[in-house]
Amino acid sequence: MLRKIAAVSALALLVNGASLALAQEKTDCSSISGAALVHFQGPYTKALIDGATAAGEECGSKIKSGGPAQFDSSAQVAMFQDFVLSGVKAIVTVPFPADFWQRPIEDAVKQGVTVSSFDVEAPNAPISLHTAPKQQHLGRALADVLIKKVGSDAKGAIVTGICIPALGLLQARVTGFKNRIAEKMPGASIVGPLDVTFDQTENYSRWRSAVDANPGAIAYIGFCENDLPSLVRIKGSDPKATYQIAAIGVNPDGLKGISDGVALAAIGQKPFMQGYVAMRAMLVKLAAHQPVPHGWIDVGPETITTDNVKAITNREASISSGFGPTRKYYDGEIKAIFSDLDGHVQPYSALLGN
Repeated sequence: MLRKIAAVSALALLVNGASLALAQEKTDCSSISGAALVHFQGPYTKALIDGATAAGEECGSKIKSGGPAQFDSSAQVAMFQDFVLSGVKAIVTVPFPADFWQRPIEDAVKQGVTVSSFDVEAPNAPISLHTAPKQQHLGRALADVLIKKVGSDAKGAIVTGICIPALGLLQARVTGFKNRIAEKMPGASIVGPLDVTFDQTENYSRWRSAVDANPGAIAYIGFCENDLPSLVRIKGSDPKATYQIAAIGVNPDGLKGISDGVALAAIGQKPFMQGYVAMRAMLVKLAAHQPVPHGWIDVGPETITTDNVKAITNREASISSGFGPTRKYYDGEIKAIFSDLDGHVQPYSALLGN
């Protein structure tokens, strides 16, 4: 048995091109099948899947994955139900909208499937774990990096945009940002959040209108993944622009904007960590015939500026050759969580509260 476990671990290391001593090497999860399901296809959601897949490979579990090309909750639920029917024992998904997912998750759990969530929480459903940063913390981190740049005594308008105004988790980011600005930079005024939509083409058009309608603003701030690429295009086309731009979400265009000195910062949600932690926690507990903890694991936000954008860009680009470099980048955080997994699980009240 020990030889089999060591072989599985060695294979995972070779596949990912990493010479990392993994804490999972003594756990054989080959008998536990898993799945990672996202709500749309994009760089962010791909990283969610990558993390879950990496966790599975480390202990010999085969991880299925999927998700609709665009937001389509019905199609996503149908994929989820197909995974259940296929015999998958551990599924991590983005249950958006939460009410729509209540019954499918209940049905899956009744059939013996362990379900966890990442990115979007569904606290009323029988979810085992939720792995993500706290949404208000993302907004606070965004405010902190702006305050550090312009100073706490700065005055002027900060124009904000939101891609899905009805989505509560995005509103929580707005709340965190606004509260921090009011506390630390009281001379600034906040415009919005304006509805800038999710579609990239329309998002750019609406940001273009927002910049034109609010000349002289000290900053334009987005709370969604598509905002920084739009803002980089707009500011980059104006050599006289002196305002700051930043957003939540990590993608190649946004990282290039930071590297080029056009954008101030991006706040990352660590999607690889979200997927990795959720899947590994389920697999190791199920393989050991132990209950999967119930609650929230905070993977925290990451702030990306010119100081660390090169390292982040290299990390993001490395995924094309395997999970190893990204896994190694987060190794310290992973060891901290899994050295005391149960101790890192917080109640949902800590996630949903202020």
